[in-house]
Amino acid sequence: MTVAVARPSARMVAVFYLVYFVIAGIGQALALQDPASVLAAAVQVGGTIWYGVLALLLCRLFGDPTRGVGVFALLSAVVGCVMQSLYFALGLGRGAEVIALAFFGLFLVLLGYLVVRSALIPRAIGIALIVGGAASSVLWLPFVPAALAPAFLLGGVGEGALFLWLLIKGVRR
Repeated sequence: MTVAVARPSARMVAVFYLVYFVIAGIGQALALQDPASVLAAAVQVGGTIWYGVLALLLCRLFGDPTRGVGVFALLSAVVGCVMQSLYFALGLGRGAEVIALAFFGLFLVLLGYLVVRSALIPRAIGIALIVGGAASSVLWLPFVPAALAPAFLLGGVGEGALFLWLLIKGVRR
């Protein structure tokens, strides 16, 4: 039996993005005030779980999260969320955070591919996600030159542009 699931609206996804930014910001602010705070860790884990839901919505908006690239994109986001949650909740070392960032980088590469392929928004946003995600995935390796660090910023710029485009313009139908 196949169940058809409606594609989420672009603005709904943008609202989920906005809520994620707020949760992540609160978690960071709490962690900066008291790095050992249980409340900060709980808010950060909650934000990470929220990002997992956002990843599902993004994969659904730009593709099919049950087939092809969408499966790998969603899987990489879930692994990144689990590793980051363990890092926040259990205080696992820097290694857990690096693994999480590598998987989030892979998610951005795959999401960027879905964005480019979908042609629902400008392809430049998808390309920024791909370049920034690739840099995020490898920048943590010891043999990668620090000169590539600015490429890492493209992931954040790409996500910011994606959020603003979804909020203001929506998607082409």
